[in-house]
Amino acid sequence: MQPDKRIISRENIELEIYKTFEQYIESKNITIADFLNKLELDLLKGVSYRKIKFSYESLMKLVLFQKLKGIKFHTKLTKYLNRHPTEKFKLGFKKTPDRRTIGFFLHHILDKETKELLNFTAKKIEEISEKFDIILDMQIPQPEKKETKITDINRNFYYKKQQKTTEVSRMFKKRFSSVIDLNIHRNAIYTKNEFINLILHMCFTQDFAENGSKTSKLQRSKTPDADTFLYHLKNYKNIGQIQRMYQSYFEMIWESAKKANMFRKPVDVAIDFTDWFFYGDKNAPMVVEKKPERGTTHCYRFATISIVEPKQRFTLLAIPVGPLANKETIIRTLLNYASHRVKIKRLYADRGFFDSNSIEIFKRYQIKFLMPCSANSRIKRVLEVMSAPKVITNYVMKTSRFNVVLVEDEYGIKRAFATNIDFDENDVGLSKRLFYLYSKRWGIETGYRVKKHSFRAKTTSKNYFIRLFYFLFSALLYNLWILASIIISLALFGFVKDVRIVKSKFFVSVLLTIDPGG
Repeated sequence: MQPDKRIISRENIELEIYKTFEQYIESKNITIADFLNKLELDLLKGVSYRKIKFSYESLMKLVLFQKLKGIKFHTKLTKYLNRHPTEKFKLGFKKTPDRRTIGFFLHHILDKETKELLNFTAKKIEEISEKFDIILDMQIPQPEKKETKITDINRNFYYKKQQKTTEVSRMFKKRFSSVIDLNIHRNAIYTKNEFINLILHMCFTQDFAENGSKTSKLQRSKTPDADTFLYHLKNYKNIGQIQRMYQSYFEMIWESAKKANMFRKPVDVAIDFTDWFFYGDKNAPMVVEKKPERGTTHCYRFATISIVEPKQRFTLLAIPVGPLANKETIIRTLLNYASHRVKIKRLYADRGFFDSNSIEIFKRYQIKFLMPCSANSRIKRVLEVMSAPKVITNYVMKTSRFNVVLVEDEYGIKRAFATNIDFDENDVGLSKRLFYLYSKRWGIETGYRVKKHSFRAKTTSKNYFIRLFYFLFSALLYNLWILASIIISLALFGFVKDVRIVKSKFFVSVLLTIDPGG
């Protein structure tokens, strides 16, 4: 192709991208095909080439589409277009161009300057989508058509699962680079993706930065060393910067989960504190005291609120807790965030929240709660003199009123629970029902365990920025794993299975090895 004599400035390209996104300002997510259909750029307009029967503009948009979708091979691109005729039509095609046509156009017709402008355009579209908080193509795959023969289903199942896992992982990993800020400057030796691969490798191998960097170099020739990696993490300006960064990705995950028709009904949630043991100077920033355990009385503490439904155990919010933090303020922050996103059916908490202030906050939000009572002198007296099952209504603790339910566990030991749920002490299944409900709270404990053993890198660093980054990164990977299981299950079966269709370790390994493309 002869060089275009039109002056196409990068400023004009950026301006037109902004104008196109403004048309979708009320949308949280749009398809790439929709966006490119509305995009008007001088770059995309030109005369048709005599050897190609497709329009110049459509082929240019197809090149952008391939970059933004992260589709590496032309064969897969043509298959995608054939499976999605609506998107093909929005790009300006009535008939799908074959791979040879696409390759010829890309390698023999486009000049170097046009290719550079297309790369610039694709990059700017991704960057500006973040500024508008718009998710491009966070689509939920449609269920596969079921095969007629059982043997065909068994033969193809693992291949399809691998294919869907790769597809979803590429979609997720592509968002890492645009959302996670690692304080990398333009003159940096390593790219952001190379740092992200190192973090994923450390999570997968459950390793420290020093050894993780060495073992990663055995697989990848270009890997940041530990000092370089930790240097970037230490350069965050404040805790809020790290929280906001992860929160933006959490919101993307949330929007995708809603597209999968999750959380339409009221859900059970659990609220809890989790500790990361600390063995250094007790006066270090954000270190809090705790009861003696595992040779220490200090820790880093985080507060979380999570959905504890079996098929959708999402971590809605995780916040750091400092030594001067007010528990009531933390509870309100968690409940405010959760109640704006889901309708809470029941709230489960441990006995650490058995105090009048916490209970009054739960009641103020009109949330039904259930928690075990702490064994203070009054509760001990109640357990001694009253038989189980028993429901004590309007139990008074300072300014708060609630119900205390006494039941016997499987060993015949009496237990007391605080709640504002109406239980009938004459119900023969009261004990079984109450323990079943409270057992849902263990979903949050299971989440902590998975995050720690499958998604969190190890560290002995006393720098709180590093600790906070690692903790929130593990929560992010956990949510991505849950969402990936939902999407893949819907794609393969049309419904969400009870078990995790993708194992946590396998998910991280695919994320690590996948090329995000684009």
